[in-house]
Amino acid sequence: MYDILVIGGGVSGFVAAVNAKRFYPAKKVALIERNPKKLIPCGIPYIFNTYEIDDDLMHLEKKLKKFGVELIKGSVEGVNINSKIVMLSKDADIDKTEQKKRLKYEKLIIATGSTPLIPPIEGIENAYFIKKEYDYLKKLVSKTKDAENITIIGGGFIGLEIADELSKNKNVTLIEAMDSLLPNSFDDDYSSEVKELLSKKVNIVLNSKVTKITDKHIYLDNVEIKSDLTIVATGFKPNTEMFKNILPLNEKGFIQADDYFRVDKDVYAVGDCVEHKEFFTSNPTPLMLASTAAFDARIAAANLYNLRIIRHNKDALNIYSTVIEGRMFAAVGITEKMAKKQGFEIIAAKTSTPSTHPPKFSHSTDVKLKLIFSKKDLYLLGAQISGGLNSAELINILSLAIQKNATATDLYTMQIGTHPILTPPPTFYPVSATAAEALKEF
Repeated sequence: MYDILVIGGGVSGFVAAVNAKRFYPAKKVALIERNPKKLIPCGIPYIFNTYEIDDDLMHLEKKLKKFGVELIKGSVEGVNINSKIVMLSKDADIDKTEQKKRLKYEKLIIATGSTPLIPPIEGIENAYFIKKEYDYLKKLVSKTKDAENITIIGGGFIGLEIADELSKNKNVTLIEAMDSLLPNSFDDDYSSEVKELLSKKVNIVLNSKVTKITDKHIYLDNVEIKSDLTIVATGFKPNTEMFKNILPLNEKGFIQADDYFRVDKDVYAVGDCVEHKEFFTSNPTPLMLASTAAFDARIAAANLYNLRIIRHNKDALNIYSTVIEGRMFAAVGITEKMAKKQGFEIIAAKTSTPSTHPPKFSHSTDVKLKLIFSKKDLYLLGAQISGGLNSAELINILSLAIQKNATATDLYTMQIGTHPILTPPPTFYPVSATAAEALKEF
């Protein structure tokens, strides 16, 4: 008998298990995972060049043990919600009696994650996917070393980051069906900057769909491109097949839960497998981010037995960051296009400033910031940044500003701390300066 069982050892499962033990130390907590060699998901693109695949391991068992959480190695074959029983596979690394393969629980947290979407392309079996599986990805890394011409299908964050990594020593083509890169995160001025940087080493093909894949070529309508290896990065779907007739799922297969990720009285779902709702509209959104998964897990774990943490920000805010050709790009909230589509009248303000003061330091670069406000009440709706690596945390400040309904006035009057080596100048700090540009238009 376990007090708290967690199914899945990815980011959401790990964070849920650790925080469940933290808030309820007297409870017996266990995490079930079929493959303990878990990878840090956002680090996967960098196993292709920057570091070895073993450098990306989460070291799940060691970390769980440190926090007093038991790891059960094995697969889950089924769940009986009414009887509060989880059925394990026969090869599960636990007492060999049949009775022990059926685990009783008080509280269950489902963190089964996601699996790659497989697009309906002829010859798709000739391609590789970004599966979050150690052995599969180790084989893929080995394949990339032997390939000279590599094609990436998908111009999202993962596709771009893998293309950027592989282009350091391979001929890389990136194919995107839309007419710009990262269109759901950035407006054209920022996505074009991403394209300009990436195209220095990567052949980028936009507005094109792959019709066929072979072991040596890919085909785009009537165009043939040589490709020794094709990697598909066109998104993920929730890994919820097991719960199809057990739990409420939406049309995309995400588990439906309340604001505290409770599906049933004693069942919770967190991470990529659970439905999220967009911050401004409360419409379902397929948001699959490690940072969001960790947030879900913290909320669910803290409130398993009683309401300890009140959640004021009820819906999910999309917060992204990446590095392309050594330059940081980050975004939060909605773009200008999205804001207008949702019916907002907006003020969009932009500034550019050095990342240090004076800009003579070797690591200094320009920081470009765009803030999007509602014209009616000056609430912050979105932000987009490009700049040096030391500017990345700025997006989290702006995320908090959106969650707290901050206005352009709030950002203009925000008190800050600066340092010549670490930050832009106090005389032209990006947030206050950009807010000033917006207030000028109000």
